[in-house]
Amino acid sequence: MADGRSRATRAARTRLSAGERELQILRAATKVFARSNYRVAGTADIALEAGIAEPTIYKYFPSKKALFIRILKRIGERILEIWQDAAAVDSGNSLSALRRMGRVYLENLGTHSDELKIQFQALAESDDPDITRQLRENHKAYVRFFAALIHRGQLQGVVRADVDPYSSGWFLNGFGFTLTLVQLLGFDQRIGKRQIKQMIDAYLDWLAVVGRGEQG
Repeated sequence: MADGRSRATRAARTRLSAGERELQILRAATKVFARSNYRVAGTADIALEAGIAEPTIYKYFPSKKALFIRILKRIGERILEIWQDAAAVDSGNSLSALRRMGRVYLENLGTHSDELKIQFQALAESDDPDITRQLRENHKAYVRFFAALIHRGQLQGVVRADVDPYSSGWFLNGFGFTLTLVQLLGFDQRIGKRQIKQMIDAYLDWLAVVGRGEQG
């Protein structure tokens, strides 16, 4: 019976498509890196977590570093997707979109703690130019997205014309770091998140054109 279950398990594994197998490895590696760190975790640990042979990993990723960088890229893409979906609901007003993005990001923090840990872990590997390059690309994409929303708000007449969209983009990106710290360091979530929401609201109120804001 046990041997039969083993054969069935192996058969099920072989039915995974290349895309499904890659995703399986990425998910397993995310868990392993999050509970350890990039330097300590090995591909043998990842293979064990995924329930596959270690050589299988190298069919999809040439090295542990390539796998780690792909995870960082995937994290950046997922964060942008969350923000894009949230902003699309209020596409007619950039300030409303930014406020909604903040709420959605707060709500999603608790469900992606492994990914948040990995982003912070990657900062410790900043001496590695390849890892740094991917982190830089992630944050450049975040800032570009924020800056584009700020600029659109200026064209809509709801955001002050005297602010620099790029600088504001970095300021809002900094809130993301603060939100992550609140989650990872175990601060009281109710109080911490409420205070951060007030900070975001205060900044967005400052950005608003007097008399327009989210009425425009």
